[in-house]
Amino acid sequence: MKTWSLILLLCISAFCAIPNGTIPDNGSEIHDTVYVEQIIRDTVYIPIKSRTDTIYYTKNTCCAPTKENPLGLDTTKYLRNDTNYTHHLIYLHFDLISIPWLIDTSFTSVGGNIEFSTSRKNSAILNFRYSKMSLNNSIYEGNISQKDIGLGYRHYFRPSKYSFYFDVGGNWLIRKYDYINTWDDKPYLHNDRPHSRHDTATLFAPYLHAGHAFRGERATFGIEYGISYGASDKDLLQKEISYISAGVQLDLRLNIGVGIF
Repeated sequence: MKTWSLILLLCISAFCAIPNGTIPDNGSEIHDTVYVEQIIRDTVYIPIKSRTDTIYYTKNTCCAPTKENPLGLDTTKYLRNDTNYTHHLIYLHFDLISIPWLIDTSFTSVGGNIEFSTSRKNSAILNFRYSKMSLNNSIYEGNISQKDIGLGYRHYFRPSKYSFYFDVGGNWLIRKYDYINTWDDKPYLHNDRPHSRHDTATLFAPYLHAGHAFRGERATFGIEYGISYGASDKDLLQKEISYISAGVQLDLRLNIGVGIF
């Protein structure tokens, strides 16, 4: 019994020593199967928004000098006003209202100017105006009419949508007198008023104006005020301050304009 148990134990040991429990044929080699786990990794791109830095401008910030800004001054504080401002070479302006209309309802005045921009801050101005005053009272009958044409220079303080400006120049006045003094035919001893007159005079009136311009993509709106001096000593209305008078004349205008080119 012990002998059979020993033989059975040896057979079991020999069988367990053979890989995979397979008895080789003709002494061939045994190859094991090796399993390798494959790991696949995809590349995922995550877009990251570029960082925007905040730039702080100081009062003494210098810029590169340009033709419009030869001193290299910081003009960034004005840029926010330029959103809808387009600079044109030629502007055509018309006056909506002027101060003589507020003085005398018999006074008619139509005018404006053509602005030729030499830069965003400087312009040459060609002025034009027609004025007429009707006379119909106990002393005078008739009218005085006047044509103005002149040249001026305008300077804007800011090359932006809104800017304060000043004008300086002069107007040539062609004034036509066509009225009569009804007292001339009456024996009044103290008729010291201007007598009947039917002629034309050429005068000159220098002026100095200031104003505020509001400019957009094409349209403009302006408020202008100032004084001029009419060089004449034979005017009918010595004490008035309208365009048809002598001495100092006041001016206040509201005007609109449009950019041509």
